[in-house]
Amino acid sequence: MTLKQSNRHLRSAAARKAALRISAQTSSAVEGIRAPFAKGKRGDSPASTKTFIAHWKRRAAATAR
Repeated sequence: MTLKQSNRHLRSAAARKAALRISAQTSSAVEGIRAPFAKGKRGDSPASTKTFIAHWKRRAAATAR
């Protein structure tokens, strides 16, 4: 039996998605990162893995770390 089968809060895809968002939101708040979770912001998933990687490469290049 897997975790998502045994945990009633993770059985449905919608419940898993909501739980993951809440977990990320509360963890980010602890770190002081609240902007991505501000009211009115959408949490859309990237269209593809390629666009996701391109987005983070642009962000990393902009910070010049």
